[in-house]
Amino acid sequence: SLTSYFEAAKPVLESRILTDRLKDSSLRDAMTGLYNRRFLEEFIDTIVASQARRENETYTILMLDIDFFKAVNDTYGHDIGDSVLKETSRVLRESVRESDIVIRFGGEEFLILLIDTEPDYGIQVAEKIRQKMENVKFKASKGEVFKKTISMGISEFPKDTDGFLQAIK
Repeated sequence: SLTSYFEAAKPVLESRILTDRLKDSSLRDAMTGLYNRRFLEEFIDTIVASQARRENETYTILMLDIDFFKAVNDTYGHDIGDSVLKETSRVLRESVRESDIVIRFGGEEFLILLIDTEPDYGIQVAEKIRQKMENVKFKASKGEVFKKTISMGISEFPKDTDGFLQAIK
C-alpha cells in the first residue's frame, strides 16, 4: 500500500532533506567553515529521533574551550585571534571521523558530536586533540611564537543523561 511505501521511504527522505539543509550556508560559521550553533538547534530533533530508532546507538559529546582566548585578542589583536580559531578548527576536523560533526558553539567554544561511538572513544578523541594542539605553534605579527591549550568535557548520550540538551549542558 501507499502508506507502507511512505513508511519505508521516510528514513531515506529524511536523510535527503537533511543533506540538502546541510548545504545551507546559514548553518555554517563563515570564518571557520564549521557548523554553527543554529545547525545544532535545527537538527537536535533529527539526532534524537535517529537515536530513538537505533536504541543501542551512543552519541559522545565533546565540549571544548580554548583556554585564555581573550588574552590572545588583547595581546596580539583580533587577526591573530582569528588565526587561532581557524587553526583550532582544522585540528578538530582532522581529529574526528567524516561522520562526526564539529560545531563552533560560541566565540572560542566548540562542540563535537561523535556519532555511534563505543565506550571511551570520546576519551581517545579528546587525547588525540590534546596532543595535536600541544604541537601547534601560533605566530604573532611581530614573530613571537605561542601555544594554546584546550579544556574539554565529555558526555555520552543516552548513557549519562536522558536528554540530549542535558548531555550538552
